[in-house]
Amino acid sequence: MTGKTHGAIAAGNARTVEAGMEMLRLGGNVFDAVVAAMVASFITEPTLNSIAGGGFLLAHTQDDRNILFDFFCQTPRVKRPVEEIEFYPVTVNFGTATQEFHVGMGSIAVPGAIAGLFHVHDRLGRLPLRTLLEPAIHYAKQGIELDDFQAYCFRILGPIWITSDSMRSVIAPGGKLLQPGDPMVMSDLADTLIYLSETGARGFYEGEIAQRLVRDCQEKGGYLTAEDLRHYQVIERQPLQTSYRGKTLL
Repeated sequence: MTGKTHGAIAAGNARTVEAGMEMLRLGGNVFDAVVAAMVASFITEPTLNSIAGGGFLLAHTQDDRNILFDFFCQTPRVKRPVEEIEFYPVTVNFGTATQEFHVGMGSIAVPGAIAGLFHVHDRLGRLPLRTLLEPAIHYAKQGIELDDFQAYCFRILGPIWITSDSMRSVIAPGGKLLQPGDPMVMSDLADTLIYLSETGARGFYEGEIAQRLVRDCQEKGGYLTAEDLRHYQVIERQPLQTSYRGKTLL
């Protein structure tokens, strides 16, 4: 497409949308907006998206190419004796049903989100990476007002979230879960994003973050190794296509 176009952004939180819209106002393209919104969602929608998560992005480019970016989490390469692994069940009550999830360091796979989103920016973005991360850094540093839905998710998923001291300090300061309207601050995540704006994805997979993640896993019952992180790769796939009523669907 050429000339002026219009954009629309849908997300689970108004601040997520605002992060993407700001990129469009600054002259960025849709891929800048997607990356900025996704990184912002690590703070605005933390029960749904994570800096240590993974995903897929289906792109249709200006020159009419279709690309499926696959940056899903990867299984660690090396097994350890089960007695060395921290991996245990917690029960989550959804009201009408309960479900058992397994948590602990042994539940961690190789994260793909940072590699994937930064790769999309490198391939298709227009604005500087720091500009894309700025809304998320601001939200994490200054704090956001917890909305009703995220407060509900924290309440339901509390047994998972409060398993670590670091997360308890964010969502349950003083020992009580945050309530709607309470400020939620993630200052450590702000520092992490500032660091990644300077190092790129390499800082996550080979730098200080990688070293700390591997050390925690090896000392506290996880599987991840430096090799797992170093060899993580984003895969560009050709998406499946089908026709429907004269249109091509991806």
